[in-house]
Amino acid sequence: MERIVLHIDVNSAFLSWSALKLLKEGSKKDIRNEISVVSGREATRNGIIVASSIPAKKKGIRAPMNLRDARKIYRDIIVVHPDYYFYSECSKKLFDYIRSLFEEVEQFSIDECFVEYTPNKKMYGDEVKFAYKLKDTIKKKFGFTVNIGIGNNKLLAKMASDFEKPDKVHTLYTSEIKEKMWPLDISDLFMAGKSSCARLRRLGINTIGDLANYDQNKLHYHMKSMGTMLYEYANGIDNSKVEYRHIERKGIGFSRTLEDDTEDKKILFSYLSDFSTEISNYLKRKNKYCGVIIVTIRYKDFRTYNHQIKLKNNTNSKEEIFKYSKELFNKLWNLESVRLIGLRVTDLSTNNDIQLSLFDDNSKVLKDKEIDKLLDNINDKLGKDIVYKASLINKDK
Repeated sequence: MERIVLHIDVNSAFLSWSALKLLKEGSKKDIRNEISVVSGREATRNGIIVASSIPAKKKGIRAPMNLRDARKIYRDIIVVHPDYYFYSECSKKLFDYIRSLFEEVEQFSIDECFVEYTPNKKMYGDEVKFAYKLKDTIKKKFGFTVNIGIGNNKLLAKMASDFEKPDKVHTLYTSEIKEKMWPLDISDLFMAGKSSCARLRRLGINTIGDLANYDQNKLHYHMKSMGTMLYEYANGIDNSKVEYRHIERKGIGFSRTLEDDTEDKKILFSYLSDFSTEISNYLKRKNKYCGVIIVTIRYKDFRTYNHQIKLKNNTNSKEEIFKYSKELFNKLWNLESVRLIGLRVTDLSTNNDIQLSLFDDNSKVLKDKEIDKLLDNINDKLGKDIVYKASLINKDK
């Protein structure tokens, strides 16, 4: 039986989920239909856009643009701040539903997954007809749309889902590679980042078809293993399995796959700042404290690294979580372009006893706790996080 893989991808996930949250809270306006963005807070210099609506993209406003620059394009842009905890809940509900339909599901990021459809074809029938039913069911059940790509392997399914959006089903079978994939610009090939594309163009390779028909030995000479991999992808070669990984939730964390790989530390720190705020808010709602902080970096070639620290004193302070996350990032980062940035805390408990030392400034430790508590009370009364410590301002260091 011919292998069939589905790739399910939420359309503009953070923007869609923010719109869903606002509508549930009584908003009369669906920001998906407006010139709108999800962005960090300008007050803390974290005003980096992480998602934009289709109308915003049509005006040239897209991640990871700075919010100040976006306002120059359209002054009255609608801005909402990310709620990664809510995004995580939306993601969980979606993938729990998909796992109820299929045994072999690989979550690829917070908003996309692969499904091994082959063993289910006898049960569900034609994959295209089923994909349309699944797409429409998700829209009706959860209130947001997805694209579904169908192919003979994971690569082709993912490439297919990136065709015209939103709310679409596309196929890219092996027999359709020459017609549908080869005419595309080389930048549309999965894993072909900016630097790789620049090197390929210097070799006269401008389309995926150019790459697929280029001399493989010459390509390996110029680009080593990356060249070989891109050559295989251009020819639709991918033998990777759909791997189900069950991760037991012993902590809380968030990660973000960037629309464009970046070496800009300000952009990467803006994500860590947002994650720190969301994690802190979650811990405080649950009356919990974390003892371990972990930062994850994934590079453009999918090498993934983690670095963690065991805290002397448990914390739920966003200031402390952000501070340690920056320190961990600086120790971990090798200055290459980053594709994914993540922050996670574990070793959760209800204990926040402070281990004081003769060498610590004990009065400062206790004072910081009181200041954090005061700021939390102020922001709770105002209904939003608008008061910050100056130390939470995103600094590139």
